[in-house]
Amino acid sequence: MAGTVTFAGIGSGMDVESLITGLVQASRTGVSALQSRRAASQSAVTTMSDVSSLLSTLETAAKALDTVSEARTLKASTTGTGVVASASGAALPGSYTLEVSSLAHEQRSYSSSFASSTDALGQTGTLDVTVGTGDPLSVTVEAGDSLEGIAAKINALGGRVSASVLNEGSGYRLQVRGLDTGADNALTFAESGVALGLDQPGSVRQAATDAVMTVDGFTITRSTNQVSGAIPGVTLALTAETTDPVTLTVETDASALRTKLQSLADAYNAVVRKSHQVAGHGTQKASNPVLSGDSALRTVTSSLSRTVLETHGDAGTYQTLGAIGMKLERDGTLSVDAAKLDAALAADPGSVEKLLGGSDSFSGAADALRDVALALTEPDTGAVALRKATFEARGKALADRIANEEKRLVTYEELLRKQFNAMDQSVAASNSTLQYLLTQRS
Repeated sequence: MAGTVTFAGIGSGMDVESLITGLVQASRTGVSALQSRRAASQSAVTTMSDVSSLLSTLETAAKALDTVSEARTLKASTTGTGVVASASGAALPGSYTLEVSSLAHEQRSYSSSFASSTDALGQTGTLDVTVGTGDPLSVTVEAGDSLEGIAAKINALGGRVSASVLNEGSGYRLQVRGLDTGADNALTFAESGVALGLDQPGSVRQAATDAVMTVDGFTITRSTNQVSGAIPGVTLALTAETTDPVTLTVETDASALRTKLQSLADAYNAVVRKSHQVAGHGTQKASNPVLSGDSALRTVTSSLSRTVLETHGDAGTYQTLGAIGMKLERDGTLSVDAAKLDAALAADPGSVEKLLGGSDSFSGAADALRDVALALTEPDTGAVALRKATFEARGKALADRIANEEKRLVTYEELLRKQFNAMDQSVAASNSTLQYLLTQRS
């Protein structure tokens, strides 16, 4: 025991401490076995957590394809310059002719010229700045204010305007700029008691204007240079006025769908490979004997493969993932045949989208994979979650048994020490008596 000083063996001459240590160590065999079993259970808990995490990744990859708009991967391209286009899954294939006659601008107004930006102007009064039809933003100008001081006061108003000072070479001007483009965001100024010149017609050096463009001859007006809603699912970034018509083409982007499907396959394969590694598969031995042939992991792989092979009859031309190039290999993993996918997209992209994303009336393949991945990890009901809980309970029970065994060994060691001490004292007494008798004979 810790803190106990013993001299066992002095009377008998025997190495009693070594005997006690040996006997206790021999009795620890059971504890060692329990510790090994507990370590295996803890490893199984970690494995189930890893599988659950991989299934969550698979669920996320499936969610990226579980609606028709997400499965519909389109790209928008333009000829010439002046317009940059991007398309979302809400777009439809098509072609358009675009022309940009003017860009949207914010207003920029300048004050009269002053000799200094930092000297006091000696003016007192108010400057009101109004954005569009909003309420005026009022600045109180004091005699000690400079151009920079007035700019700071305007910026402190918190409105959709910004002020700064320009050095034009021969003097300094206060610039007041709107933060939003579009004619509805024009700035108006009212000066009372001050003469900054911002309320004069010539102060406007750039007017607040709308962007104006045509799409197949129809005029489109927007307050910004980001035009959305004119063509569903397509965003147009206007960068310059065009001198020649620009052709916009919206078409299926096979490479983008391939990327999404490959991400789905990679996530699927990570789950399968992890399950095979830890539970064993074919000639591959289980990396954790506790999980060899584990029923929960068999449920995972069988559920996934069964889901991949499902037929979705309402999808039209293509009703299985295999039909669009997602092949289930002999080792249980999923591969993507790019050529087969491209051919399917070229022949009937709508069917491919329905097969993956389903509709309001039926679930697609991505919906099914999403749902099975979620179901397997569902707390209290999912196969992986339940199996993890089983190993956690087993590990706790083993930990309790180990603690009890450790207590028993401490008690056993104390008992041995008492017994050997008693024996040692008895032998010492016998030796003393023998020595006395031998002395008497002589």
